[in-house]
Amino acid sequence: MEYSQSLQPAVILVTGGHGLLGSRVLPLLAENNPGGEILVVARKEKQRADSSAQIRTIIADLRDENLWALLPTTITHVFHLAAVIPWKAEDKYKASVVTDNLLPTAYLIEHSQRWPRLAQVIYSSSVSVYAPTAQTLSEDSPKQPATLYGVAKLAGEQLLGCLETRNVRMVSLRLSSLYASGQYQGTVLPMMVKRAIQKQDLLIFGDGTRTQDFLHCEDAARAVLLAFQKQAHGAYNIGTGTAVNMTELAQAVNAIFANGESRLVYRPQNMENDHGIKLDISKARRELDFQPRLQLEEGLRHLQQEMIRDSVAAPP
Repeated sequence: MEYSQSLQPAVILVTGGHGLLGSRVLPLLAENNPGGEILVVARKEKQRADSSAQIRTIIADLRDENLWALLPTTITHVFHLAAVIPWKAEDKYKASVVTDNLLPTAYLIEHSQRWPRLAQVIYSSSVSVYAPTAQTLSEDSPKQPATLYGVAKLAGEQLLGCLETRNVRMVSLRLSSLYASGQYQGTVLPMMVKRAIQKQDLLIFGDGTRTQDFLHCEDAARAVLLAFQKQAHGAYNIGTGTAVNMTELAQAVNAIFANGESRLVYRPQNMENDHGIKLDISKARRELDFQPRLQLEEGLRHLQQEMIRDSVAAPP
């Protein structure tokens, strides 16, 4: 298929631009899109305004069709980074998980019919699209999501795939476990960090062998930029390529945030059907030149510095 060439300077639409990932993507885009325009749609204002004159922000809800009708017709690239993640157990199977994530995607497809210069859509997908397995996951591994969020992410990839018929390059970045200062505090890494800072016991459920691939948001943001710069299309696993088990995570968190003073405490839990994640990122290395810079220990030290910086900058 012949794809339209990258248009410089680009007119970029970023959804979720004030989120954990989007806020780290924006400065990279401003630096690498000289003379271009960046239009950000976010649900909330940021505490600190964007420093680049290229960036224009609209505070709006992506589920509002009126917003999409007002967007300019000159858009050349879309970074669809917005997502609604059901963190609480009672929310995981609510119908809103589907509508909140897929309605904006459907509106994007509908209203992009008015954008004749659209060349690429970069979509922040998730490793949750894959079937649970103890095997290492490549982009060709079976897709059978175990959660409604994973189903919605996979459906988003499939919906956006129809843009390929219009010669638009569609990129799905299947992101692994993201972390950075400011993230939701109810997942395993920030919970361990909080307990370590307080010198409390670090709780490990099961035997500690379940694995995840923890990816700092700065590395994820660089992958997003590379997909843009390389005029990529297709699906890519984005992680560190290193599977870290829960015991290793607790040991690293303990060393960096508690000076080794917290105890590791194992809590019995049946984890036999939850092997975690092992991710093959060789395609991203090969086609995007993606090289993660922050493996776990370096990433945790970077997180520590981020947290110190953000606590100093926080309003009293």
